[in-house]
Amino acid sequence: MLISKFDNADIERHISEYEAEHKFAFPAQYRDFLLKYNGGDTPDTKFRVGGVSSDLKGLYGFGNAGKFLNYSVFDSMDRIRDFLCDCMLPIGSNAFGDCITIGVGPGNNGKIFFLYHDRAKKYIELTEDFKAFVGKCKSKKLGHIRTIEERRTAVIAHSPDREITQVVIDDWQKEIDKYGNMKQEELVI
Repeated sequence: MLISKFDNADIERHISEYEAEHKFAFPAQYRDFLLKYNGGDTPDTKFRVGGVSSDLKGLYGFGNAGKFLNYSVFDSMDRIRDFLCDCMLPIGSNAFGDCITIGVGPGNNGKIFFLYHDRAKKYIELTEDFKAFVGKCKSKKLGHIRTIEERRTAVIAHSPDREITQVVIDDWQKEIDKYGNMKQEELVI
């Protein structure tokens, strides 16, 4: 599996403070992962385990982690308490907002689960631990990132009446900046 890790400066402090604030301990494998990678973007990554087949947008982190892959987002929405009441902790998400979670209770510690965002709350067990989950994830290396001019040409070819506004161009530029500067590496547990 390929990952573009987040900045892990001061990560030990972030982890310890989070554990103390929420009164739980990260399972050892996942804690080691956070120390090394602090989560990260996982573009073009998919997994299939049992009856679940999904993409994996990324894995959560702390501090300067991406806006939608940051544990502070769960705290600000006060969603973390719901998960912790179930002895679960979200560790990643897919493009639809479904969650990959890790067990943090005595009966499920370290196990990886999947939770659909739009269905009754039912955690589907995926793997016995984080390492096994990562082993089920397959990524493709990012290729050519299309320029604004290439995107404009494609839109005109497929939808000549569609207006290409400055907002669209700005969004394209943000995507180009993000993926064009992304450094992917093999995730090693």
